[in-house]
Amino acid sequence: MSGRDPGISSERTELAWQRTALSLVAGSAIITRLTFDRLGTIAFVALLVALPMSLWVLVDSRLRYRRDQRTGRPTGPRGGFSAAALALGTVAMTLVELAALVRAR
Repeated sequence: MSGRDPGISSERTELAWQRTALSLVAGSAIITRLTFDRLGTIAFVALLVALPMSLWVLVDSRLRYRRDQRTGRPTGPRGGFSAAALALGTVAMTLVELAALVRAR
């Protein structure tokens, strides 16, 4: 027995997912604010794509952590849905930034 708290790794994992999702929310808001005057509603639509996905990852990670704490054991692999949601949100915001750069020329 190593003496470590078995719940600490799941807590760190939850916090990492939450930090990543919050970073996408903040980055999306900043990119939308900086590109809105050049792209108009396209920037806002990309924000509307990124926000629900980020919020879903935030809620999912919190519920997963609580379930792990309640049962005392990890619930298993995520299945890739959270990672796919964050990747899709990141791609949406990247496309907005690229469109703003192309439009600026």
